[in-house]
Amino acid sequence: MDEIKDNAEPKINFLGSVNPSRGHRLYQLDTETGEISEAQIEGRVALLPDGRQELRKQVFIRDKFLYVSALNKKNAVKRFARMVKMMDQYKTKNNEATRKDDEDQA
Repeated sequence: MDEIKDNAEPKINFLGSVNPSRGHRLYQLDTETGEISEAQIEGRVALLPDGRQELRKQVFIRDKFLYVSALNKKNAVKRFARMVKMMDQYKTKNNEATRKDDEDQA
C-alpha cells in the first residue's frame, strides 16, 4: 500500500496588517469566551529584492479572534469593548433594514 505524504507548507493568506505604535503590544480577543491575551508573534527572515535580509514579524491569526494594538491590557479591554459595541450597532441597523425589506415585500 502506498503512503501519500503531504510535505507542502500550509497556504498563507494575507488578511491585512497592523502597525502597532511604539511601545504598544498586540492583543487578541477570543470572541467565544471573551478572554483577552497577548497575540503570539513570530519573527521571519525575509529576502529583499536587493539581496539583503530583513526580520519581519508575523502574527498567528486564528479563527474567531479579534486583534488590536494597545499600550497595556487595560487599554486593550477598552478598545475591544468599543469594537464590540460598534459591531452590535451595525447588526441592529442591518436587522432593522432586512425586517423593513421583508415587510415591504409582504
